[in-house]
Amino acid sequence: GSYPKFDGGERIMKMEQGTYYCDFSQWDTYRAVHPLFTILNPSHNGDMVHSLVLKGQQGGWLPIFPSWNSYTAMIGDHCIAMIGDAIIKNIPGFDYEEAYALMRKNAFEMNTDSVSYRDGKGRRAMESYLKYNYIPLEDPVMEAFHRREQVSRTLEYAYDDFVLAQVAKKLNKTDDYNALIKRAENYRYVIDPKTGYARGRYTDGSWAEPFDPFAFTSFICEGTPYHYTWYVPQDVSGLIDQMGGKEIFISRLDTFFEGDYYWHGNEPGHHIAYMYAYAGEPWKTQKWVNHEYFTTPDGLSGNDDAGQMSAWLVFSMVGFYPVCPGMPYYVIGSPAFEECIITLENGKKFIIEAKDISSENIYIQSANLNGKPYDKSYILHEDIMNGGKLSFIMGNTPNKEWASSPASLPPSM
Repeated sequence: GSYPKFDGGERIMKMEQGTYYCDFSQWDTYRAVHPLFTILNPSHNGDMVHSLVLKGQQGGWLPIFPSWNSYTAMIGDHCIAMIGDAIIKNIPGFDYEEAYALMRKNAFEMNTDSVSYRDGKGRRAMESYLKYNYIPLEDPVMEAFHRREQVSRTLEYAYDDFVLAQVAKKLNKTDDYNALIKRAENYRYVIDPKTGYARGRYTDGSWAEPFDPFAFTSFICEGTPYHYTWYVPQDVSGLIDQMGGKEIFISRLDTFFEGDYYWHGNEPGHHIAYMYAYAGEPWKTQKWVNHEYFTTPDGLSGNDDAGQMSAWLVFSMVGFYPVCPGMPYYVIGSPAFEECIITLENGKKFIIEAKDISSENIYIQSANLNGKPYDKSYILHEDIMNGGKLSFIMGNTPNKEWASSPASLPPSM
């Protein structure tokens, strides 16, 4: 249980209960690795959260991307997403109020100490974000290793604020909830309703020119505006409206995949194939989730990023995926096995059965949950943790009626 004090110094600390974890590639792993742990090994994930809380208490700020026993930073604030998801799913092993205090500090306070800010304590460009509700192009974030990337930062902060809003609601922090749920809509400031794409913006509200949604650009992190336009997992219905409606949304998704714009090798796109379900076309999710991994030497599209690529595969082959960690549900895709049995930490079992599955039979014809007809394109976390059986009948042509009605869609803001 011994470990070096976080954020420098030679003092040796002692973890009296549980296991201490050091490095967190959190820009990657909050997406699927930690949600997978909330199912397979909740106590393991609880120890990880407890470790992050200790780091925050020892260093003064909740870390964003802790590595090498210090504050390092990608963009976003996704320890909030990981911890928030654990709280929403009632993961044991840490103090929720202690965790909330650290998450709240990151979300509401600016770090005015130039030295510790440069070292990675606190959210980058927080002054701009709070002032404009987005990070304008005039703020280059020069103190960070990842500079600029203003639109991506805005989109990621809006998502993190949404997750913290859910935690605030659960812990009866009403004023915080009201402020954060409003900020969760800040994506609207950087999704241009005229073009329907994520786009750089200046302090006066004008949009970046010239603009090419298919080109790599400095205001997007490791991708293009086309890639990051889909990064609104907390409010897909709102994104559909912002882009100009369901038909445009689906058409853009179709072009994204059919035109080979999708890039599985980078994590911000891992949820995109599952977004068809929010528009009532889950059969297209079933089609595209079957195209990403191959049994060849280059079958893994990029490095594994501390397990995120593998966790995506585990979820997707089982048959569902956590599009929006911080919400207690998973969007259904296309199961890859005749039967999967998840042996839960609570001693129960959850079984996923796919009758008639084959390399051609990738489309869900019908479903049952615990023997009753199931017509939703998502499954609740509690349904899994309570144990039971989710059974699919598979076929080689899409059933466009299954889980396509408004009542079948995954929850959104």
